[in-house]
Amino acid sequence: MNRRRSPRHNARHVARPVLLAAALAVTSTVAACSTGGSNTATSTTLSTGAPSTSTSPTTTATTAAGSTAPEPRVDVPIPGPAPSPDERDVPDRALPGLGDPRIDVHHYDVTLRADPGAATISGRVVLTLSARTTEPLRSFTLDLRGPKVRKVTVDGTPATHETEGDQVSITPEEPLEPDDPVQVAVDYGGRPEPGSLLGLGIRTGLRHDEDGGWFAMSQPEGTRTWVPVNDHPSDKATWRITLDTPVEVVGVSNGRLVSNDVASSPGLGGSEKGERRHWVWEVDRPMATYLAVVAIGDYDLVESTGPAGAKVLEAFTHELSKSERARFDDLDEIVTRFSREFGPYPDDDLGVLVVPSSLGVALETQTRPLFGTDSFSTDLRSVLAHELAHQWWGDAVTPRTWADLWLSEGFATYSQWLDAEQTGGTSVRDQAESTGGTDHAVTSVEAVAGVGRALYDGGATALQALRDEVGAKEFTKVLRAWLRRYDGSTATTADFVALASRTTGRDLSRWARTWLYEPQPAYHGK
Repeated sequence: MNRRRSPRHNARHVARPVLLAAALAVTSTVAACSTGGSNTATSTTLSTGAPSTSTSPTTTATTAAGSTAPEPRVDVPIPGPAPSPDERDVPDRALPGLGDPRIDVHHYDVTLRADPGAATISGRVVLTLSARTTEPLRSFTLDLRGPKVRKVTVDGTPATHETEGDQVSITPEEPLEPDDPVQVAVDYGGRPEPGSLLGLGIRTGLRHDEDGGWFAMSQPEGTRTWVPVNDHPSDKATWRITLDTPVEVVGVSNGRLVSNDVASSPGLGGSEKGERRHWVWEVDRPMATYLAVVAIGDYDLVESTGPAGAKVLEAFTHELSKSERARFDDLDEIVTRFSREFGPYPDDDLGVLVVPSSLGVALETQTRPLFGTDSFSTDLRSVLAHELAHQWWGDAVTPRTWADLWLSEGFATYSQWLDAEQTGGTSVRDQAESTGGTDHAVTSVEAVAGVGRALYDGGATALQALRDEVGAKEFTKVLRAWLRRYDGSTATTADFVALASRTTGRDLSRWARTWLYEPQPAYHGK
């Protein structure tokens, strides 16, 4: 059955921005990563010429130095002993060398200044963080690749800093007392240096789009190219992101747009002062660094009300036709379907971001999945279902280490298969049977590094095998219990096996060994 076009795409468009500066075209490396009821409320289109009708997040918590930060809905601490003062990187067998386990970042307040066509950026971030050690912490590190740190203060007092490769070591005047929040302000600027999307060779980090604007592909460690962060999924935080742009340029990020006012720029990093537009976005639920997204360029922002009252904001590169935009109309239906299956949509904000570049991938980002213009040559419904499923699996419940990535990609692939089955396509069982087994275990380093079939199809097949093992009703209980227990936090494969065992009252060690910890056999159903 054809779905009626959502009225959100018939919104009135007001003065659109025009990019300044020469367009800096880039050629993106193409490779596959994701395979992966309508609300009829009147929508509005935001532009640089009209004020936002958005409202601020409803809850805030006072932090150090009298500042405010959005309050997370769930705060589940990472279990285990406190990190050693000598442990500078988060232990992660799949992607080592990132993050500092000795600190816990509660909130990022980022101001990023970037102009289309320019080669460099400048910015300031205030991190509210605390030491997770049992003894006072004398120094700690943040991840930063490309831009250079200009100044650091801790609770307003200058701190020393030293750049060591892609890390900045910060030594406060006084050691950080355990669990005592402080505010670390970092001024920085320079040229972002791209990384790579795991084994796919796709450039990640802050990069130019094909019209000369900027956008970020942050997974797995691209956020550190545009802001100093504790760049590991084990440390989630709330965010406020202000994009400082020319007046006629649009800045897009995660969460809720709370303002887009014109104001005098502070001249970050010695840049010229003048009238600039400040696009302020807030994420009031904990978000891992790899899920952050920013885009600066020529966009139309289209607002509507989505399932369960979620505020939908779709950011389309202006060149997209009405028919191309309408291909995202399935968003409401997919979210409604997943909400019935897994539990309520876990956020108040929802949408998509389409950038003017051929990416070869669609990318998981919190509240606003990232697509390129080449997405229209794919089965967009299937890819959209995969990326929207990440709002439950990967965003609400985040893998604690990169070796646990199947908890995101396998779950999203299973959800994508389920959506196909429930809309008259191939059944989940048939899709699992077509995988034919895997060469590597779902949880192996090789599966994560290859970002391929073992991680996606293997993870989804493991879930179908679990459904066979415990039955459809108990399987649904497991998924819902998983979300309730870890929503807003992080979890591991061992956590999932333990929760599934408790929920169903079964010993699932044999299932876990066969489908998660060893190369999978061919699936033949039950």
